[in-house]
Amino acid sequence: MTLTDVSYYVRKYYPFVILGVICLLILYYSIRLTILYVESQKVTPLFINTTFGRIKKPHLSEATPSAGLTFKLDTIEGVPTTATPAARVFFLPPSQARFGYKEKVFLIAKTLGFNADNNAYKLITNQAIFTEPKQKLTVDIRNFNFSYRYSFEEDVDLINQAVTPETAESQENALDFFQSIGAYPQEFAQGKTNVIFLRYNPENKSIAILKDNLRANLVEVDFYRPDIEGFPVISPKYFNSQHYVLMLFNKDGEAKILRANLQFYPKSLEQVGVYPLKTGEEAYKELTDGKANVVSNPREKKSIIIRKMFVGYLDPDIYQDYLQPVYVFLGDENFVAYVPAISSEYLTD
Repeated sequence: MTLTDVSYYVRKYYPFVILGVICLLILYYSIRLTILYVESQKVTPLFINTTFGRIKKPHLSEATPSAGLTFKLDTIEGVPTTATPAARVFFLPPSQARFGYKEKVFLIAKTLGFNADNNAYKLITNQAIFTEPKQKLTVDIRNFNFSYRYSFEEDVDLINQAVTPETAESQENALDFFQSIGAYPQEFAQGKTNVIFLRYNPENKSIAILKDNLRANLVEVDFYRPDIEGFPVISPKYFNSQHYVLMLFNKDGEAKILRANLQFYPKSLEQVGVYPLKTGEEAYKELTDGKANVVSNPREKKSIIIRKMFVGYLDPDIYQDYLQPVYVFLGDENFVAYVPAISSEYLTD
């Protein structure tokens, strides 16, 4: 066979060789995808460890029951979905007052601008309270959770001097503040941060949430715990975290903290249970039966269309024994409701 013959046959059969290789690759990856799909559909045996026995339902101080409301499910799936048959439950160890707490309490007060050297605080139960004409600070001496409020509503000059806040600058200042007072939980470093731009109108004393920073004169930075085994960690108010800093920036680029809040309860990594969860159908029935906790219904609607449901871990803003999962129902007009996700036989009121 001459080189001319070889060249002829190569040109003649080359497209068929390429087509054959492509067909083999398609067959190979089809088999791989089929195997992966079959593996994903296998039911993994549950390892249930109800070490805490029956546990208390999560407490939501500002929630209202879903009784009196009607619901229609309009999700992508079209039916209530079950996220997982079981999930971990974490114990939240209670805190005790620590030796030398006064130094930490005064550090927080001084950082926020209190004349802490001369301003004696009131100690009510476990709460150290600092009060000045325009500001108030409350610190829990057991865990140093705190709440700070500055009466910026009356400080028109301060508001008028505010400049447009930037995302990166806002995040940096909020982080620096928490770190400066030693109140930055390590979990926040793995969690997400959310920046919310706001505009305060001193004439009618109203605050509007903005889509961007173009007209903003205030900014809120929210901190969240990281996801737990793929499930998001949510706050009692859903749209905002209870760990946040509200501030404004003046023309010199200096940040003025107007409000700050931290209500964080560390979870134990040693005392952990694994509890069976309700099915999506059971959770949805509790919603329609009026047993859900409505945490947001700003329009006070009576007929709600549910657009999404999923499971998340509720990060409590008041001390509770456990960090546990809940079913989350999201509807139109910022409607949000929670249903305890732990199987009812393991829950108590």
